[in-house]
Amino acid sequence: MMGYYDGDILSHSRYNYSMLGRKKETELNSQEVRTIVGPGCLFEGNLTLPEGLTRIDGEVVGNIKGNGGLIIGENGFVRGDLNVENVVVYGKVCGNIKARSLEIRASGRVEGDIHVQELIVERGAIYNGKCSMGVEGSEAV
Repeated sequence: MMGYYDGDILSHSRYNYSMLGRKKETELNSQEVRTIVGPGCLFEGNLTLPEGLTRIDGEVVGNIKGNGGLIIGENGFVRGDLNVENVVVYGKVCGNIKARSLEIRASGRVEGDIHVQELIVERGAIYNGKCSMGVEGSEAV
């Protein structure tokens, strides 16, 4: 199943692959969703993401790497390290994140160290860890 991202985020009860109301804030807004880990799904193992956008609304236990974008939905949970180009977290990540850009939305929670070029943390988001920004070596993959 593929969809396009182009508007406001709505309830996850009926897959809506929209993410942000302000398109200019993210580069993920025009990318096609290519991979989905749906609600109720548990994936154990490491993932290598394809180009494009991957969305996780279920649970992933393992490391994730790739050149594409990654959205962790409100009910999504990742226990492992992320090494991807762009990440938007609405759900929960327990692990270190290495990315060019990271957005932690109001419903998001990140527990782990991050190495990023760009960081957006909305009011209400929770972040616990060490942050390194704009340092050499923070480019993903």
